[in-house]
Amino acid sequence: MEEAILTGVDLCNSKIIHHSKKEKIYLTSDNKIIKICKNTDECRREYLILRYCQENKYFPKVYEYRLGYIIREYISGTCLIDYIKKYSLSETMALALVDLIDNFKLLEFTRLDTGISHIFITDDNKLKVIGLKNNFIKKEKYPKHMISGLRNLKVSKKFFKILKKERPELYDVWRS
Repeated sequence: MEEAILTGVDLCNSKIIHHSKKEKIYLTSDNKIIKICKNTDECRREYLILRYCQENKYFPKVYEYRLGYIIREYISGTCLIDYIKKYSLSETMALALVDLIDNFKLLEFTRLDTGISHIFITDDNKLKVIGLKNNFIKKEKYPKHMISGLRNLKVSKKFFKILKKERPELYDVWRS
């Protein structure tokens, strides 16, 4: 994967924070993320989504794209999975998740979904989403993967109770 030509990037002074068969993610000394992707098409799609969403509060800033890698803002915080395990799911957090999906709709994504492992809670309790590369390719009318993640954490009943009270127009659609 490091075969990607990294112009002006020093990986020696960067820390690997994620490694999988598909990607390596480094944290640089100037607090940016370098994501090196094995699949260059997915990498480009992710960059284009981040660039398209630059003005949206839920997305990190993107700085650069080259064939096989992206440089973007580092999101300091806690993965939603770990956050819920520690604090459970509050009404505020549930409504923030609904607002995130509302923003997906406003951005005209065809996939109104993301896995909860891609949602982070920043140190100032704001949601940020990373790793979106298929939201203009795949189609999903409601956040089934997000809801499945909430179900696995045993907070989906609480989520749906809040949804029914605050956003009843979504309740039946998202329950299916």
